[in-house]
Amino acid sequence: MTDTFRYPRPPRLAVFLVAAHFCLSLGGLLLHLRIHPVVESYFHWWATGAGLINCLLLPLLFLHPRGVGFACVLNVLTVILGTLGMAYFSLHAMTWPASVLTIILHSTLPDIIILLAKLPLGQMILETMRPHGPRPEGQRGCR
Repeated sequence: MTDTFRYPRPPRLAVFLVAAHFCLSLGGLLLHLRIHPVVESYFHWWATGAGLINCLLLPLLFLHPRGVGFACVLNVLTVILGTLGMAYFSLHAMTWPASVLTIILHSTLPDIIILLAKLPLGQMILETMRPHGPRPEGQRGCR
């Protein structure tokens, strides 16, 4: 037996979930860059940075057993920041008095709902990538 430990390959389901998370992140980043160019205002830079973290750093962390917990924390943090930022922008730009139709169709509520889809994806990646330690000798069951 060798003394070097290699992490096993990530499960196939985790790779597909990370690909789905990457596609959501990249689509959100490109949509943000189209609607709010970073040269227009310094206010748009923080969301662009969060989008770049989601596209470049999180897939690498999600696919490594040691980084999956940190990736989940970063995922939740960027979703919260994005939700708060979009809600602020929506309230700032909304025409008052607001109706239900205005809130549904002329706000950032659909964008926030799409962003919230990244939370269950991150949780499922965590569940599939969570390292399972060796079983104690007394807990031998079906394999």
